[in-house]
Amino acid sequence: MGLRSALADDALLRLYCAPVQRDWLALGDLVRGDFPGDVLALKRLVADRPGDWTARDHLAEFVVRPLLITFRGLLARGSLPAGEVGVELGPESSATGRVVVEGVRPAAEVPAAITALDGWLTELAAAGVLVTGEEQERIRGAFDEVVSQELRNLSAETAARLAGDHPWREFVHVVGARQHELLRQVLRTVRERSARCRRESGLPRPLVAVDLDFCAVQPRQRVHEAVRRVGAAHGIAEFADPAVLPGLYPAGWRPFLARNGLRRGAGLHAEYRRNIAWHGEALLTDTLAPGIKRYVRDLEQAGARVVWLTGRRHRVRAATEEFLAGCGLGHLDLRTSDDGPVAERKVAALREFHGYELVAAFDDSAANRAALRTAFPGALVIPVRLPGFTSGESADGIETFESLPHPVPLGRGHAREPQLSHVTSLSGLRVGELSTRPTIWGRGAELTAAEQARIVDSLVATAVTSGRKLGSAITAGADRVRAVWQVITAKPFGASRSAYPLAVAERDLRGPVEAGEPIPFVVVGPSLKQDGSRLKALGGLPDLAELAMLVRLRQLDAAVRQVHPPGIRVRALTDASHFRFREPDRCAAYHREFARQVAAVGAADLVSVEDFDDAADAHPACGDRSQRSELLRAHRERYEAAFAGLDVLRNPGAALAEAATRDPSAAGQPRFAELFRSVLHAVDIPCHGGDPLAWSQRIYADPFDLTDRSTPAEVRRARGDLLVSAWRETITYLANKHVDADLGYQVLWREGVRMSLSIRPTPGRLRFVPLGGSGVMPWHGTAALNGNQEVAVDYAISLVDQGFRPLYAPGGPTRRGLRQPWLMVPPALLDPEGRPTERLLSSTRLRPK
Repeated sequence: MGLRSALADDALLRLYCAPVQRDWLALGDLVRGDFPGDVLALKRLVADRPGDWTARDHLAEFVVRPLLITFRGLLARGSLPAGEVGVELGPESSATGRVVVEGVRPAAEVPAAITALDGWLTELAAAGVLVTGEEQERIRGAFDEVVSQELRNLSAETAARLAGDHPWREFVHVVGARQHELLRQVLRTVRERSARCRRESGLPRPLVAVDLDFCAVQPRQRVHEAVRRVGAAHGIAEFADPAVLPGLYPAGWRPFLARNGLRRGAGLHAEYRRNIAWHGEALLTDTLAPGIKRYVRDLEQAGARVVWLTGRRHRVRAATEEFLAGCGLGHLDLRTSDDGPVAERKVAALREFHGYELVAAFDDSAANRAALRTAFPGALVIPVRLPGFTSGESADGIETFESLPHPVPLGRGHAREPQLSHVTSLSGLRVGELSTRPTIWGRGAELTAAEQARIVDSLVATAVTSGRKLGSAITAGADRVRAVWQVITAKPFGASRSAYPLAVAERDLRGPVEAGEPIPFVVVGPSLKQDGSRLKALGGLPDLAELAMLVRLRQLDAAVRQVHPPGIRVRALTDASHFRFREPDRCAAYHREFARQVAAVGAADLVSVEDFDDAADAHPACGDRSQRSELLRAHRERYEAAFAGLDVLRNPGAALAEAATRDPSAAGQPRFAELFRSVLHAVDIPCHGGDPLAWSQRIYADPFDLTDRSTPAEVRRARGDLLVSAWRETITYLANKHVDADLGYQVLWREGVRMSLSIRPTPGRLRFVPLGGSGVMPWHGTAALNGNQEVAVDYAISLVDQGFRPLYAPGGPTRRGLRQPWLMVPPALLDPEGRPTERLLSSTRLRPK
């Protein structure tokens, strides 16, 4: 396969690689000069970087990452670069974020090619010292981080092409298909049980038990030292530096000897066990098994209670707690054991969890697993075989607690087409594992006014036509209320007939239908684009997602008119600064643009937009707004008194769990813990410059982890600030909800059909999902098109990770050197020049259901 064919076939490769053209600089020329110490080309490249980028980060993202992705992408197709490889240059000799390749050749002698490329990275790091003033080790460390990121989560086939003895061997990372499925199966089971618990009171909650040593914890240093001591005592030199270490149990000892090519030492297992250190200082040398921290967070998010179920004795409990706290996992239950059979003690410990049901357990001991299966036959009991240790176990079970991220990452041999995430919360993404691709913002295109108008006109025309067709298929007959109810609960609008049954519709619809008047609907929103962290949206203006919501309302109106000709009228109560304070200018800019969208889709007679508080002031049944501040203070104090003594910085998970038990919310009001997790992802995070997503990504990679010693202190402090802000804003939000009830604001939506954009609406409200297939509100994310040219909404960081390209509104504003996309699209909907195809302009539509 030639280079141009590879580029045509791989949109991600196309983003980072280009064939030879006029403006480029060979890699060798970048790190060499005419005189010693003179790297003029590199100086120019660094000098022309964007102003808020550090030189080191700029080299890593605009030179090294494109090089790695190009090399990996070509290798996955059985090719390697041939001839010169260089850096593509833009205006004023700036790096564009793509590398240039003269051609390709069959992939032969891959280890030698990797070694050569790694050597060039070392040369670049050395040259970087001359232009950045930073230490070479730090620059090279940034490059190695890129290598590690780009060689993670490879398919088995892609990893096989990287086999051999070379400097990147330690970075090659694969998640086995069986392991992925087992871990996901446990998560699915937890979610299903949690959902049942929400529906049916009194059911036991899901419990997951995880063993520590040789399971969640790697005692590598302790084991190595024990083996060394045994070898020294018996004159076995090979024990000083074995290729693989033994597990804890006798079944793993003979495989340990065999893997290290040893014919003696068969009777030394008991001595090895006695030499394993269990004192506090030794236990602190352990490390976590790969993926365990993320997996615990996923289990908790799914609704599980996770318990550390270990055979460690009570006497080392304090040291174990210290270790777990230092890893950010000290908030979980820890069950240690007294002397006696460990398997029996583990079963007894689990029986103490009243109100819980064991759904899964992870353990490296066959005897423990057998006892757990017997005692808890409904649980999934999974063997763990940590890499680097022998166990004597079969190939069943898992080696680490890692599974593939969702959506599956591109360019690694799994998926070749970008996918939407379909998650309903940012917490549903493994934010820390996603690619932020900062070069992608320069690979977008600005729509012309005519192109933007064509997209809007096509979207409206198709939606109105399909709405009329939908309504015409329903026979009005004598009962027009039933006919209207059938229309507004049809699949395109996402309604739940169980939450909004016909009996409730009678209450809302009978009056206007019999009077021959438009049916009033009321919806709270839109508020503001949630761009505070930039992970959801890169700017604060409405994009195509909000516009498509308005188009969906036009479709609903067109459908209703077929059975009730007066149609509907929608009252949108904007709550931008009602529940949480927002700067007036920020609100004004958003709502000016939203008003323009209302006009652009021809919905001026259909949708009226009112400020939430102004609407309440105008309603005679609502209380006096002047009382609001006093009532707000009283409700805030009530929450603060209920949560007295809780410190979200000391132990976030425990504080949140305790807050859930003390929650003073009234019936029908949101619960504190659930709302906190939502507000947590809507707090403003300042941009530190450079990659617009990188700083927020580091914070949200694990926002509850404030203690992990491997996390930089500045990140932990920022996470603490985030948690404190979210705690305070959640209380403010809930206090405002109570004040609304005190002042009788609920009358604002009793005079019509109350629409709800929630996936689980309150009974009596009409669920309205404006963008089918997307559980995210339009103002909580970024507009995107799926492969069928249907409008959706997703989170910006996931769209970027998946290689969606930005399309910008004509003349859109620039903030911090960046522009907010009006729309993100799959590369297949752009022509070779990066412009929108005719298909995109003329066939963009709403999802039918």
